[in-house]
Amino acid sequence: MARKMCAEMRNGVNLLLTSIGKRIQLIEHLKTAFRVVGADASLQNAARHFTDAFYQIPRCREEGYIEALLEICRKEDIKALIPLYEAEFQVLNAARGQFEELGVHLILSDSRVIEICNDKYETAAFFEKYQIPAPRTLKQEEWAGVDRFPVIVKPLDGMGSSNVFRAENAEELAFFTRYVENPIVQSCAMGTEYTIDVLCDEQGTPVYIVPRIRLEVRSGEVVKSRTVQQREIVGQTRRLLEALNQEGRISGPMTIQCFLSGENQVSFIEINPRFGGGVPLSFAAGADYGNCLAAMCEGKSWEKKPEEGYLSDFKELTMLRYDSAVFEA
Repeated sequence: MARKMCAEMRNGVNLLLTSIGKRIQLIEHLKTAFRVVGADASLQNAARHFTDAFYQIPRCREEGYIEALLEICRKEDIKALIPLYEAEFQVLNAARGQFEELGVHLILSDSRVIEICNDKYETAAFFEKYQIPAPRTLKQEEWAGVDRFPVIVKPLDGMGSSNVFRAENAEELAFFTRYVENPIVQSCAMGTEYTIDVLCDEQGTPVYIVPRIRLEVRSGEVVKSRTVQQREIVGQTRRLLEALNQEGRISGPMTIQCFLSGENQVSFIEINPRFGGGVPLSFAAGADYGNCLAAMCEGKSWEKKPEEGYLSDFKELTMLRYDSAVFEA
């Protein structure tokens, strides 16, 4: 019965994903509830071999990007569009009305939420405004006077964990602030690093909140991780989301990063309005993003979990990733 319902939903909802790259596990999960159409600026991407249809499109800052997506939506009878790359988000938000005219549901938080998430100074100001625990972000005029190390240097509009450096002294701080483009400097959060996979409905209400420990990260992407039923992180994440909903409308996937100290103190460092690279672990642990998103696209309600249910509706699992490949003639 479950497989029949899943097949019926897959036949009824066509989903367009952009910038698919190598997001194969994400595509395979979403195919349990959707017919998945992929788009990317490059033909050299492994994920296109796993979609139901694929289109090459211009880059998001190139002429014809929106027009190409609108044409795909018409041709494939697309009902939902989810972008996977941050640089696309504001471009798509600006064109949201054009997609809605075609009956396409753009699953993406609104412009103000994107601004807060993509600009680290905006993120820091948001944390301070709502008294959300987070490392202190230093103003540029304070960098030369830093006397407490280590500190973290990272790009103002960085993505993932790339170009994030830990400076242990003044010499390293001076070097990394020259090396990193548009750098910001923050105090160093201590403890165990977590990523929280979140899925919100159209009202910004969280349907899934799944914390996972980042056991090992390679080239900015997690390769070893474990889901953990951590009550303090779940509660603090719910408070963060409530505050963010006061600034703008959250919709769809969010990826949030924090540290948890030995005293059970949470310190948030990042908010990203997209799927995280390690979200397949949350799928495997029981977070059914696919069918929840399909229900949202069809205007159906999804069973809401009680507050404590966020801890009980997923399993504690460890993910150990490995490399694989596709081959083209």
